[in-house]
Amino acid sequence: MITASNYFIEVERIGVETLPETLKKGHDLVVKSTSNGTNWANYQNSEGIKKVIDLYFQKLNEYANTVSPKSVSPEPSKGKKPPVKKTEQKAKAKTVKEAKEPKNVKHVEHIREEVKFIKRYVGLHNKVKSPNAILAFIKALQRSIVQKLIRKTSPLSEEIEMIQNKLVQAYNKMKGDESFAINDKDLNHLVAIAGGEKVYQSITAIKRYIGLQGKDDQKKINDFIKYLENLVDKKKLTKDDPYADKVNAIYKSLRQRSSTKVSISKAELNGLEGIVKACSCAGALAQVHGCKNEVGRIYDTGGKKLRPCKSKTYSDASRGACSHNRGLSGVLTAEEMATRKLDLLNFFSFWHSLFGNPARNFTMMFHGEPHNGKTIFLLKLAQYLAENFGDVLYVSSEEFASPTMTKKVNEFLNPLPSRLHFAENLQDPDLSDYQFIILDSVNDLGLKINEYKELRKEHPDKAFIFILQHTKAGDFKGGKDWEHIAEIAGEVHKGVVNITKNRYAPKSTLDFFRQFGIQWQEPMTKQKLKPYPINGEMTTKDSQHY
Repeated sequence: MITASNYFIEVERIGVETLPETLKKGHDLVVKSTSNGTNWANYQNSEGIKKVIDLYFQKLNEYANTVSPKSVSPEPSKGKKPPVKKTEQKAKAKTVKEAKEPKNVKHVEHIREEVKFIKRYVGLHNKVKSPNAILAFIKALQRSIVQKLIRKTSPLSEEIEMIQNKLVQAYNKMKGDESFAINDKDLNHLVAIAGGEKVYQSITAIKRYIGLQGKDDQKKINDFIKYLENLVDKKKLTKDDPYADKVNAIYKSLRQRSSTKVSISKAELNGLEGIVKACSCAGALAQVHGCKNEVGRIYDTGGKKLRPCKSKTYSDASRGACSHNRGLSGVLTAEEMATRKLDLLNFFSFWHSLFGNPARNFTMMFHGEPHNGKTIFLLKLAQYLAENFGDVLYVSSEEFASPTMTKKVNEFLNPLPSRLHFAENLQDPDLSDYQFIILDSVNDLGLKINEYKELRKEHPDKAFIFILQHTKAGDFKGGKDWEHIAEIAGEVHKGVVNITKNRYAPKSTLDFFRQFGIQWQEPMTKQKLKPYPINGEMTTKDSQHY
């Protein structure tokens, strides 16, 4: 009997790939509604979802009784085909395996929004789809573009634009249910992208563990423990996984628990949720995750008057501040204040623990003694920003012409981010081309605080990260005013960054040398040469040469 408690085990036993098309849709609904089995709250709390899924379970049970597990073949098409030779079968099997398991798979915490839509688009190939299904896809894609979950700065923006155009063209020509086909050139390119990212097994395991919070279902708990053991036995979870230690701790806590109920402490739960960070309150996802409806995006008017907003959504405020939100000024109701949407960066992993989710135009300040790792930390932060959020300009007035910067880039940036650029001063580059600007250092650049404020006023939508040199007294040059204008401030010392001010998250510390596997070495200091006696004696004349 297939139920919610054993669904994923039983459907794996039957084989999802063998299910008829109608039952596959039911499986997709269960996966989406339960976040791949990690959270059954929507099923338990929504009568509509529960009714549809229960009906699917009933049909699946009926189907399961008519077949033997893992032995079902898809329904044959009309007309007999000639038998396939064994050599051809092996060749086909190899081709399919190679298509399913790309060699250059990048494991990530979360698959990018663009890649999700590319996967979905590839899934349409040679499938019969209704006009409504294609329209729903178009709307979902355009919603993500409007809500800036997908941006024009994305390295996959051309692919997304192509997909949108192809879908719109197909929809406009459709007169009924039709088979959707993708040409070979586009298909090969998109399949490589769709299979290029895979979520860490640890992330999936952590999500399932969070879903067990407060549960007293011994079968579910035991099944999850077996699932963790299989991950290790089948080498799906290795030491290369950045969260393998978290999964190991979860396994130990489950094996050593004294209570039958799974109880996760608030601190542990916050830490784990910070890693998975799955709730994105936008569009359809807001309904799935139970997030509140949002008023819209808040714009800085820059002193200009607010213009009327026609559709009362932040999408038509792209040319300026929208009166529906009243910008960052005016009077807001409690509901508007609670539900307004700020343009925040969805940091993840240890970056989220360190910074939280800062605004897209954040300001950061760091200081520290020479040779303590400031540049290395900035390079790793620049790499993270460039690979996930936009173009980065690193203004290195101190080391730009020095071979040490070239050495550090080669040693610590692998692969080299295509969206990270370097400059020696602020005169050569066009700052409007970049989302993130690193100033290393403001002292060497000769940048006064009033000049920085003017720079900030000219580029209010950019994020600035600036470095201050240390004084002999151990403080930073330029005075406390620099720290006051920064939303996030920290000190770098011996490969550890200590956040002393943060408007987006609690103060925290990161040993980034340990995080990135870097060995810190005490900087070399000049040693005073001592006179060396010749034949046991030294004259005053001799000692002058040393």
